[in-house]
Amino acid sequence: MKKVAIVAYEACWAMSVYLAKDFFRIVSLLEQHQNHPLSYDVKILSNDGGHVCSSSGAVIVSEGHLDGAKYDIVIIPPIEGIQLSNMPSSSKVIIDWLSLQMKHSPIVISLSTAAYFLVATGKCDDKQWATHWAFTKQLKKLFSSAEFVTDKPYIRNDNIYATSTFEAGIDVLLAIVAKDKGDRFSQKCATHLLVAEPHKLSPILPQYLEHDDLNVLAVQDWITLNSSQNIKIIDLANKFNFSERNLKRRFLLAAGISINKYTQEIRLDKAKKLLLTTDKSVKEISLEVGYENDSFFTRLFKKNTGTTPSNWRQST
Repeated sequence: MKKVAIVAYEACWAMSVYLAKDFFRIVSLLEQHQNHPLSYDVKILSNDGGHVCSSSGAVIVSEGHLDGAKYDIVIIPPIEGIQLSNMPSSSKVIIDWLSLQMKHSPIVISLSTAAYFLVATGKCDDKQWATHWAFTKQLKKLFSSAEFVTDKPYIRNDNIYATSTFEAGIDVLLAIVAKDKGDRFSQKCATHLLVAEPHKLSPILPQYLEHDDLNVLAVQDWITLNSSQNIKIIDLANKFNFSERNLKRRFLLAAGISINKYTQEIRLDKAKKLLLTTDKSVKEISLEVGYENDSFFTRLFKKNTGTTPSNWRQST
């Protein structure tokens, strides 16, 4: 069972603390329903184990303190942006604790303005990190050697994630569960989250995003947003200032998958969410994700999953 620490501290946003806590509660409920062993032991930790006053004044109940125990996943919620220039006294303890945790390479998830803590450890200050759009300049003043961006939902450097939006936190958590428990289970988690349209969540395809070629990542982002269109490689190359040959080579080298195959994976991921969250027919879903021929779509789906869309929907 993996140990998960959610770090609560003065002036953090309580909704992000409980987003993570509730997410893993959904995971555990689904595991129990499917007779799976529980995968995660999740605790909210504070500096001294006491309760914490969040940014809104709501009290966060701690379940432990920041001790020497090793955690497999560490989640740091964002701090209210105006506090960045006057960080709470507990921040030094959190930074020191996080530095120790990072020695054994856990997964670390920094939500929005919590990028402050990543860079403050001194272990991440020469890399690019995602954060809240309104506080990039302030963070840059505090940490001149780091680069803070807002044009990506999240950025991953090795085993460390930094998010720029609330929704990206869900995307990262789903990606982690997909790695641990497989795509089908993670898709099921996505459908149980309290979001209006789960099929609009980012695709659960983290294995193709684990690279640092920003130009290829931009192409991947565009494909994700426009996957239902008739995507031609020559048009992509022109749009992103590549030659067609160079784009194919760079994309395959960075993502480990061809552009056409990646587009298929994006479409199939969206189709899975539509199968689980709507009553649309296979033909309707086929058209929505970008395939006019539903027989061709069904063959692709079966090749990917081992079963037809209808059977996949029923069994899942």
